[in-house]
Amino acid sequence: MKGMNPMEHKCPHCGASLPAGASFCPHCARSLRTREAAPVPAHLWRKGLKWALVLAIVAAAALLGWALLHEPPTGLPAGETTAVVFQEDEDGMVTVTPDLLREYFPMLAGLNFSTTSTTSDNIDDYLVENYQMANLVASRGAAGTDAERGMFNARSSGTRVCLLLFDRNTHLMGYFIGEPIQIEEGKWQMDVVNCDYDFTHLYEKELAAFEAGWEGDFSTYIPPEEIESSGAVWFLSGYDTGRGPVLREDDAQIYHLWALLHAPEPERQCREIERLEEFLPREGRWRCYLLLDADYDLLGYTMLDYQGNGG
Repeated sequence: MKGMNPMEHKCPHCGASLPAGASFCPHCARSLRTREAAPVPAHLWRKGLKWALVLAIVAAAALLGWALLHEPPTGLPAGETTAVVFQEDEDGMVTVTPDLLREYFPMLAGLNFSTTSTTSDNIDDYLVENYQMANLVASRGAAGTDAERGMFNARSSGTRVCLLLFDRNTHLMGYFIGEPIQIEEGKWQMDVVNCDYDFTHLYEKELAAFEAGWEGDFSTYIPPEEIESSGAVWFLSGYDTGRGPVLREDDAQIYHLWALLHAPEPERQCREIERLEEFLPREGRWRCYLLLDADYDLLGYTMLDYQGNGG
């Protein structure tokens, strides 16, 4: 019987005897060499990293683009300006009308014009506090301010005004915010900025918030005879639009008051309760008022006619 050579190797896979120096097993044909992972060349590693960085930058740019499309811009829209000249009357009043502005802007559908104490650099703040937004919310987007007009006293120094021009209900085509410039005796100029700003997003946001919260703010009615004993120190005045003592959701002044109440600084628009009679509506109309205490907390609302009587 032949003995086994102690130096003889066996296949680690099938156990068969292997000839010296074999690189594979003649019985099971499997490799006898240990395989090691080949290192990735440095230039290939750097190439992979470069493409990973490129993909990350593309993804970030796509995310930024999505955000810009879905988030409203802030600031005042930029654009070329159009010099609009107004003539004051014998009483020093300057009247701003749609017909006058259509001489400069033929596509004009409506405008808002009023003095303003707002000093924001965000156009949305001016849109929210104007009659256009109130009409849009009250009509659920159906009506803007096609016949709106306004005026200011040219002889009152430091008068700051806000003029907004619309060619569609939720599209701003131009604006002027600041103090008109006197160019000669009796003539005043506003450099209107031409812009292209769709504020549908803002209207939809305001409408949703208003519908969710207005009933709670107008849930407490305070009759005129109880105003003095109610603890009211301040009031916010609505528009001269109400045609009866009944509170109606489609009355533009209701949104206007709600927006003033929920503004960042509602106290800026408040007036002393002793001045309430100065803000009564004209004959045949009713006006709504929000009544606030000394800390500017809401107490309730009241509605008055031109004589200060309630409903």
